Amino acid sequence: MMITSCPTALTEGILQAAALPRERSCTLPAAAYFDADFARFEEAEVFRKEWISLCHVSQIPNAGDFVRIDLCGEPLLVVRGKDGEVRVLSRTCRHRGMDLMPSGFGHPDEGHQRVILCPYHLWSYDLGGKLIGAPEMQMAEGFDRSEVCLHAFRSAIWEGFVMVNLSGEADPIEERWSRLKDQFVGKWQMGEGRVAWSAHWECPFNWKILVENFMEAYHHMGAHMKTLEPFLPARGCWTEPYDPEFSVMHLPLKGRLKEEILERGAPETAFPVFPGLKLEDCLEWWIFLGFPNFLLFSAPDRVYWYRLLPTGPETCSLLTTMILAPGVESPAEEVLQREIQAGIDFHLEDMEVCTATQRGLHSSGYAQGRLSHLEEPIWHFQKYLAKVIQRAGGRSADDA
Repeated sequence: MMITSCPTALTEGILQAAALPRERSCTLPAAAYFDADFARFEEAEVFRKEWISLCHVSQIPNAGDFVRIDLCGEPLLVVRGKDGEVRVLSRTCRHRGMDLMPSGFGHPDEGHQRVILCPYHLWSYDLGGKLIGAPEMQMAEGFDRSEVCLHAFRSAIWEGFVMVNLSGEADPIEERWSRLKDQFVGKWQMGEGRVAWSAHWECPFNWKILVENFMEAYHHMGAHMKTLEPFLPARGCWTEPYDPEFSVMHLPLKGRLKEEILERGAPETAFPVFPGLKLEDCLEWWIFLGFPNFLLFSAPDRVYWYRLLPTGPETCSLLTTMILAPGVESPAEEVLQREIQAGIDFHLEDMEVCTATQRGLHSSGYAQGRLSHLEEPIWHFQKYLAKVIQRAGGRSADDA
């Protein structure tokens, strides 16, 4: 059966690209990054059916702490209850359907509250979502507030990140990413770390452009010539073999930097190294993508986590964060600000190229281009998209 919810020619183009061998891989058709029907398809088949990261547990350490997020038109509230449990609740009041904390009206993205209050008619809910107050409802026959509760979405905590699955039907995240944890990211023990910095960006480009940019180091020699290339040269980077659940790229340090670390027997870093790492782990940085959009840029002394959510066919919302090792409570302010600025600098370089790429995709001069071996994670990502299309009922592609 062919897909009817997005353009057939476009999905066939994606399947064909994903079916190519790595040595002949190429970019996707331009419409994959701006077609409105395909964006709706992705919302239904990717962002509602997969596990999506929302926040880190260190952002909600205490009962009543919350993070406010919108995903696929769903107003969400990640909140820690008095029982210590973290829940992902709907922000939709069970009375008249009001968004309890609508965007654009001064509600903070993060904060603290003792109860969840609807400002419309003052219905109130406890931190677990149960209705505890509903004034002037005594004449509503059969109304029982003990039966009313905010909708709770299926959620899980994986390596310190709060994940949501809107459909409630995805395989357990612990199974999906077990190898990613056991062989790669688990040694950072990120659940014990804390978010030391975050910044929010509204981006004028499709979410996949950022994923593809994030996952390849080829652009270090161009876009990051002055920021990352001097110590993480593109030429030495390499990618782990394809896995249907994730992609991993290694970014070895420049030769002389590795030699200095081995001679000293320890790295020189701005912040303390994550305690689970060995000396050999300090000779490189890493890039991780858990499909579809869980993004980590990991160094010995920090992890940059990106929360990337689509807001339209050609726009996305991005939260960039820096997570430090457990026990790093208050690094020297001068050092912290210097490293924050370094992260902002290379991110602004990415913003420029991603914005310009979105613009170029609309040009009559665009054609699908060939990929370098340094862009292998993009090919992995294409194979994931092909799997989604096939799962939804699209025609299979050989070896996709």
